[in-house]
Amino acid sequence: MRRRGQDVPDASLVMIRISNEGGLDIGAEHWVMPMNFTFDGRDVVGVEVSKPRGAPRGPIADSESIRISKGKKALELPKVDLKRRDRFRLLVLLSGPRDNRGPGVRGDATIKGAVRGGGLVREVTPGRGSLYTFGWAAFALLALVAAVVVTVVVRPFSSSPSAAAADCVAGSIVVAGSTAFGPAVQAVANNLRQRCPRSVVSVNPAGSGIGSRAAAADLQATGGSPGVRATELVMSDGKVSSSVYPSLVPHPVAIVIFSVVVNRATGVNSLTDSQIAGIWSGFYTNWRQLGGANLSIDIIARSTDSGTRATFDLTILNHGSELPASSESCTKRDLDPRSPVIRCEKSSTTQLLQAVNAIPGAIGYAETAQASAYPDVDEIQLDGRDASPGAVKSKEYPFWATEYLYTYGTPPSGSLLSAFLGYMVTDTAKSIVQGPDYEDIPCSLTTLCG
Repeated sequence: MRRRGQDVPDASLVMIRISNEGGLDIGAEHWVMPMNFTFDGRDVVGVEVSKPRGAPRGPIADSESIRISKGKKALELPKVDLKRRDRFRLLVLLSGPRDNRGPGVRGDATIKGAVRGGGLVREVTPGRGSLYTFGWAAFALLALVAAVVVTVVVRPFSSSPSAAAADCVAGSIVVAGSTAFGPAVQAVANNLRQRCPRSVVSVNPAGSGIGSRAAAADLQATGGSPGVRATELVMSDGKVSSSVYPSLVPHPVAIVIFSVVVNRATGVNSLTDSQIAGIWSGFYTNWRQLGGANLSIDIIARSTDSGTRATFDLTILNHGSELPASSESCTKRDLDPRSPVIRCEKSSTTQLLQAVNAIPGAIGYAETAQASAYPDVDEIQLDGRDASPGAVKSKEYPFWATEYLYTYGTPPSGSLLSAFLGYMVTDTAKSIVQGPDYEDIPCSLTTLCG
């Protein structure tokens, strides 16, 4: 491991995820002592602030405001404003061996009027490094408690090589379909292109089938052509029907996590499955019926080509169906004036999130990591459960799907299509897919992939 041209001996990388998961905003004035971290005597070589692409400026805009203190042995964060549901991540590069007798990472902070019960809980996942969760209960007001939750993932760098990368193969392929998994695949494709400049992978380019089902239908119809068979790949949120698409071969890659999302103005941060079913059936028409603001409910859904929609209908509506679309504009009933609620459909994850972000009474569903990039979009809890890899693995959170890459038959040996499928299961690709920008779960690290 090298940084700025210098070797970093005994390097390790720490990812610190910080979010306010309580019911109140925390201002800079509430901190008596800001958050600080020590790392069992290891030196802090560098720190970077990470956020999803396109996300607005967060509580800490860059690493310049983070102080490396105590002779490079500690990090001290500024007294940040943390509004409810605010979040950011730090990537910390360390040098030196850790003391295996200690917890590895220690955190501390003090907030005015803090209630008792904060502390450190350590969880260890065999083979995946150590996971630590720090919780500080904050000031109480009107019987509400604000809390800062910090998750620290520690991973050492290994001097041994990772799984062998796919051989460089010159050519061009198209990967079409899921707009939920598309950004992660694009990131892997960009990484491959840096290593293999003549390997060109285009993800959901103009003219390709958008949505899991639309792309699968296109490949089933055209894959008999040798040129298509060797150059096209489909991303699907969940399996497609083998009877409808008999020529397509599934390749499970990762677990993708979804969230039900609302506009922040709704004032709602948790719903039960039955309440969500009531919204989609038209039983609830105003957010005040659910303890929220006096705003009409606007449903922003995905079109029938969407694998995200199929996953929502299966896991949240329990095989139920959605109301017919009543709106094209998403703001008035211009298709069906008699519908109990406004319901419109969008063809991509981005379009849905843009609409939820812009419409005060909106609700929809989308891939979790992409939702965090929009300032007025909140990912709500389902029956009090947050969307997270840990909650999915423990089977406490239901809204997720196995992401499949489909080929028309077996891809030709030596083709870029075959090489890219191999690259998707290398350590390099898996580190991108499960990294802070996407937080998907590679199938090789879970038994949940079907």
